Amino acid sequence: MTNEDMKKMAIKASVFAVLAIGLMVHRSATKHIMITDAAEAHIDRGNADDSYSLLIDRNVPAGKENTLIIPLSKSVSSDDIVLEDRYIDNELLIYIDSREEGFYLDNPVRTDLDILEKAVCIKENDTGSVCLDFTLDGLYVNESSLTDSSTIEVRFSRPKDKYDHIAVVDPACGGSDTGYFSEELSEKDINLDVALALREETAKKPESGIRIYYTRLGDTDVSPEQRQKLLKDSGADLYVELTCNMAPDRTDGITSYYNDRFFIRGFNNAAFANLVEKSCLAASGADAGGVKPAGPEAEMIMDCRIPAVRLDMGNLQGSGDKRRLSEDDYKKKMAEGLYQALLQAFEEME
Repeated sequence: MTNEDMKKMAIKASVFAVLAIGLMVHRSATKHIMITDAAEAHIDRGNADDSYSLLIDRNVPAGKENTLIIPLSKSVSSDDIVLEDRYIDNELLIYIDSREEGFYLDNPVRTDLDILEKAVCIKENDTGSVCLDFTLDGLYVNESSLTDSSTIEVRFSRPKDKYDHIAVVDPACGGSDTGYFSEELSEKDINLDVALALREETAKKPESGIRIYYTRLGDTDVSPEQRQKLLKDSGADLYVELTCNMAPDRTDGITSYYNDRFFIRGFNNAAFANLVEKSCLAASGADAGGVKPAGPEAEMIMDCRIPAVRLDMGNLQGSGDKRRLSEDDYKKKMAEGLYQALLQAFEEME
């Protein structure tokens, strides 16, 4: 074999190795299933013709105890699956583009879990796309994987068993409750924009170890009872309510309100409110409204037994705030300031 032939063989071997590695990486990537928070999701459960209860087989293989095992048709890959964690209603939604109509009429879900209250298959179209809607008996963290045997495996744990630090962020208003409204500005939209910016900010730093639950991630109605339930079931260490005001005196400024009714040892309500105020001011460059005891209208924080703050992000009639609250950059800076405040708060609590 000549030197030229040896060179050609070496090049071919290198190309084959690169392709093989690429294939392995691709296959590894297909094990990942997209998981999103879906506090804003609305699911149409349809009627008897396009939704039905899933079959459940309680006989699970050895080593798969306490696992939800969902079969998939052979045509399904990870690109065809999206999981949505609708924790506000204790629901796990799994969208599957299976292209095999009626698959779940004959293929049961397998699990020995007692936490399932309801399991429904909702037809999305006539070609096999479905939404599997699992209603749980409480709030759980789910971890999902796609196996080589064409199944989705989901394991559940309580938030406190998974995370060291938990916060609930509550964008006030939503749905039919617009909150304060001034020309093109709506309080419910501003509160939601900051919450979404905060979610985007935390997604950049998953190593922080903080889990934030949101009372809403869309323009939906959320009752006080649902907000209280999320706060309780999550085992949250901190609570932040996002609001705006519409003071007639047109005074600008960020104001942090705290509960002065309950005394909390160590890191208390006033300390948390002061930290949030300073951090959001530093990030946004807005005017300071101060740190103040909350009035009876702040029902959520007045019932909290954990450090809680009502963050009033500005006046919809204020000369400066009105402009700032309409700017995406300002709302992103507010979210950055709040995120840094949460990080510092958890450090001080330790």
